Amino acid sequence: MAAGVVGVLSYVITIVMANALEPAAFSQFAAAQVMLGMVGIVTSALVPLPLSQAVTAHPPGSEARRDAVAFGVAVSVLVGLLAALVTGAITAGLGSASTAAFVALSAFVLFVGAAPSGWIQGDLRFVRYTVKSVGEVLIRLVFSFLVVVFAWGAPGAVLGFAVGGLALLVTPRSFLQDLTWRPRVLRQRWRWAETSDIASTLCIVSVLVGIDVVLVAFLDGGSTAAAGLQALASIAKAPVYVAAGTVIVVFPLLRKPGADATAILTDALRSFGRLSLVACAVIATVPHALVALVLPEQYHASLTLLPFLALSGLGYAALTVLATVLLALRAYRRCQLGLVAASALIVGSIFLGWDRGGVEGIAIGCAVGALASAGVLTIIAFPLLPPTSGRMAIKGFIVAACFAVLLEVTQAQPVLWVATVVIAGLMILAQLRERGPMDVIRGTRLWRRVGGLDRARRTARDQQRS
Repeated sequence: MAAGVVGVLSYVITIVMANALEPAAFSQFAAAQVMLGMVGIVTSALVPLPLSQAVTAHPPGSEARRDAVAFGVAVSVLVGLLAALVTGAITAGLGSASTAAFVALSAFVLFVGAAPSGWIQGDLRFVRYTVKSVGEVLIRLVFSFLVVVFAWGAPGAVLGFAVGGLALLVTPRSFLQDLTWRPRVLRQRWRWAETSDIASTLCIVSVLVGIDVVLVAFLDGGSTAAAGLQALASIAKAPVYVAAGTVIVVFPLLRKPGADATAILTDALRSFGRLSLVACAVIATVPHALVALVLPEQYHASLTLLPFLALSGLGYAALTVLATVLLALRAYRRCQLGLVAASALIVGSIFLGWDRGGVEGIAIGCAVGALASAGVLTIIAFPLLPPTSGRMAIKGFIVAACFAVLLEVTQAQPVLWVATVVIAGLMILAQLRERGPMDVIRGTRLWRRVGGLDRARRTARDQQRS
């Protein structure tokens, strides 16, 4: 749910900037936004995932927990500095020094906030985590309106990421009690081994997910056609937010001993499939008259690219989930093989599309490359997936295809199209409520262990207060 709210608010920010900035300036902002989105994907898992496991497994104030927190904070700062250098250098290539500086600052702030987020997840404070995640984007949204009012342009819009990232730094006092200076943990090779596996995988995935928006800014020099593709591509990546929500829940569960991997994956993949396929169908068939209400007229010519961008968003989402599942199951060789193939397919398809059809060719190439990559990774991961995965996928695609046809029929009547989408959304939410991922999680030994640990923590806190 939090990932969905974050996605919607991010779209609103994109639309605000598309209306406020000239095509060249918006192209710079869109490229910077996607790069910081890549940073966000890495920060949401690189430090939080291993740190949340350690926090869950060890009580407050224990040496093991403090070691994990010290290592997580150190990695956040070190990798944050590296990310600031890389993203700033790439943005400088677009010709704006101030925008590059703010991108670098924003990347660093997002990384520094990763350790507190991981601690909050591990301490089972999911409401606080949701508030922080949504609060970050809300602050960015408010800042975006200030950018419009005071005409700060693309640099000011990018600065909103750093301002919003400050919300991630707000932490409970108990986090500070677990925070200590322990440089010796940086010499523990086993910690770096786990972190490097996660880092390499997520960096590749995040780059592949956003490479189309960044490359078009370099290839087409900030033209109106390039800016139009960038604006629509940001909207069309809705399934990626569904994938991000799935990953946050599934990864730590699969890494814990005693977890029923088949049950967790079955329910998580079913939920992901329903939401991502429906999102793809909605984006591919959205009436142009509705999009024209919020998108500047100069970008209306790009609306024909929506079906291709929607398919690429679906492919990117499947790639994200499958790569993270393989990583969680420690199938490193399969994961690496799949990402090598995905890199060749996606990058090759983008440049081939650009050579054959310009900006439109990039959109088509992205769709082909992303779907082909998802197919290859599915084949590689299939032996490790639940036995019912194939049947679920076929059923899901059939239902989604029928839903897409229905939306296509109602596309000429925007009111009827909206009503169809709302009804379908309510039906899916009802199905998810009947048996969501948490129902499966609660049946595992892991959940019982975590529940018992949480009760023990609450008892200890009550005793300390008394």
